[in-house]
Amino acid sequence: MITIGRVRTAWGLKGWLKINSFSGEWAHFSNLKSVILKAGDRDRKHEYQVEGFRMQHEGGLIKLTGVDSPEAGKTLAGYEILVPGDLGAPLNEDEWYLRDLVGLSLVDVKGTTLGEIIGIIESSDDLLEIRKPDGNIFMVPFRSSFVEEPDIENGVLVLTALWLME
Repeated sequence: MITIGRVRTAWGLKGWLKINSFSGEWAHFSNLKSVILKAGDRDRKHEYQVEGFRMQHEGGLIKLTGVDSPEAGKTLAGYEILVPGDLGAPLNEDEWYLRDLVGLSLVDVKGTTLGEIIGIIESSDDLLEIRKPDGNIFMVPFRSSFVEEPDIENGVLVLTALWLME
């Protein structure tokens, strides 16, 4: 599952929701039959059928089954919108999702394996969780000043700031 957007607030009298698209793309929202709404970092999730989607003033509006009033819609403000990965915004060449980094080998510039990416902590500065061959875990900020562009095809990410491992 990937997160494609967030509910902003209710719109109108019939339960439509104003939403943000994390990718800035909107076309894929038109094809959604159902979505899962998740309350931030909590485990509270609920699946909804999608009744409709439309654009309004450079933003998206979505109508979900069972959300039929502004009051019901306002209770969903801030919820993340999750869908299966194949229903997200289509990727251009040389683009990838953060989730695609999990499982890549972290290597130095000579190609020596330093560890494996086992998770990602999403924040303003995304952190890669790395397991070293000895089992120890460390974090690497996912920034161009510390790592090169991921090579998804070959399954590697080059760490250029080796001091992060010390």
